[in-house]
Amino acid sequence: MNRSDKANQIVSPWWRWLLEALFPDKKFDGQFQNPGSEQVFDFDSVMASVDPITTIASDIAYYPEKDKGELFAIFISGLGQHESESSKRSRRYATTLLTGIANMHNSTFLKQRPMIAFINRYLDWINAVLDYLNLSGSPVIENAATLITYAVNNSVNLNLSGDSLGTIFLARAIKIAKRNFICGRARVFDFRERRIQEQKWKQRTSQLINVFTFGNGYRQWVAGPNYIMVFIQGDVLPEKFGITPQRAIKQKRKDIKFLIFPRLFPKGNFESHNMMFTIELLRQTFEKNQIEVGDFASLYNKLNSNTLKIATPDEVSWPSDMKDYAWYPDSLNFIDALSKS
Repeated sequence: MNRSDKANQIVSPWWRWLLEALFPDKKFDGQFQNPGSEQVFDFDSVMASVDPITTIASDIAYYPEKDKGELFAIFISGLGQHESESSKRSRRYATTLLTGIANMHNSTFLKQRPMIAFINRYLDWINAVLDYLNLSGSPVIENAATLITYAVNNSVNLNLSGDSLGTIFLARAIKIAKRNFICGRARVFDFRERRIQEQKWKQRTSQLINVFTFGNGYRQWVAGPNYIMVFIQGDVLPEKFGITPQRAIKQKRKDIKFLIFPRLFPKGNFESHNMMFTIELLRQTFEKNQIEVGDFASLYNKLNSNTLKIATPDEVSWPSDMKDYAWYPDSLNFIDALSKS
């Protein structure tokens, strides 16, 4: 499906027309996409269906070969990825970890042929800073919040995943979903009832909502869902701006589990933030613990019981095509198995 055909699948509000004309990828902001076929689906149309979660599982989620199709996650990508690039990386994610993936696209300001290249390179980063400070918004946040609210209200299991900027959007979406849940059941000044509903939120989400992030960039995660935060030592985003084990202890957040891999790249190398390397370490961790690849429930249980053995970089059978996913090709020189291939 070409880009114009994809765009025709989306119904945009009139006030976004100029933005989408200037930055074409914004047409897909907050919309669903099947990473396999790269077909896009209008978010509102999907949510208006009789059973949105089933629709996503059957029509939108991409399941790799040899996968049983029993599990899928809604994935919000990181910064600066056009919808085709996001799909490419999500296919890799799904194939490596044998799990279904349905994208909720986090669009970019990047243009292939910009009039002013210098500005083009920095628009995404400027917007990311504004997003981190909560000074701007994205359709991803409201749409993800709507999906979470639906799952909690209808007692439907929902697995969510995010990378980098996508984790910030995901954290904000969960916060909005919690507010929607409580406000829908208690009046503003009925503090007693609001406390009761907050406990119900925690109980329901602990049973229904699972969150799996790569390179998280947010510190204040709403209590309730089950969280696994995955990153490589030296990844500047979680270490400087996100939740870490030390910060979790200060916040008394025993509900947040961490899977932190040993340093792979030298200090200051931003490749540590590239989840394409993280998922290879994660796959090896499944195998090292004799857990079926993609069995995230068993992975969580071992994390919870402090019995999980973390894979080290030298144990990974690195794919020969990692150069196609590296941001800085020279980074591969720091991985012996790849530098010699």
